[in-house]
Amino acid sequence: MEAIFAPLLSSVFALIAITNAFGNVPVFLSMSEDLDNRLRKKLFRAVILTAFIISMIFAVVGTFIMERIFLLTLAELRIAGGALIIAVAVKNLMEAAKTANSPTTTVQSTDSDIYKRIIPMAFPLLVGPGVLSTIIIMTGENGMITTILTVLISFTLIFLLFSNTNIIEKILGKLALYVISRIMQIFIMTTGVHMLTVGILDSFPILGGLK
Repeated sequence: MEAIFAPLLSSVFALIAITNAFGNVPVFLSMSEDLDNRLRKKLFRAVILTAFIISMIFAVVGTFIMERIFLLTLAELRIAGGALIIAVAVKNLMEAAKTANSPTTTVQSTDSDIYKRIIPMAFPLLVGPGVLSTIIIMTGENGMITTILTVLISFTLIFLLFSNTNIIEKILGKLALYVISRIMQIFIMTTGVHMLTVGILDSFPILGGLK
């Protein structure tokens, strides 16, 4: 039981960190500030459902696409995915919160309007290439069942988070949410470094003997 629970728990924390769910709270609030509470909740549900479906597809068939269509190995994906995650984390750490603080264009708040925002918010804001490559790597390391559970649990927690954005914003404030998101980038970068290191050692086993 512990052999299953430990990697599952670790994978859930890693996936939530890489999606930068806490950091996206002020971003999503800013991108939906012209919507009333009903439409905002509807938008967030649609965004999370879309991101969940994309992630689940990659958990199920991502390895097949990688190995059979693109003829890539898990080690190569670790190197590329790790480098990508490090680059994204560095970029997020170095740049100011332009997206969260930038003014949004006021538009008519209608049901049809929210569908224009689903794709950029679900992909690549919540689920980007780094998340998708991480999911494929998790499948290779922990198996499909564990990865599917990881995606399911992670997006359940993300759904609960975004269902209470108004309360969270009132309690913590946008500044605290921004600080939390920057701290999360450190853990994301560490995950990328680990992924990159393991990929290089798997590709060049001789390097492991130099320690």
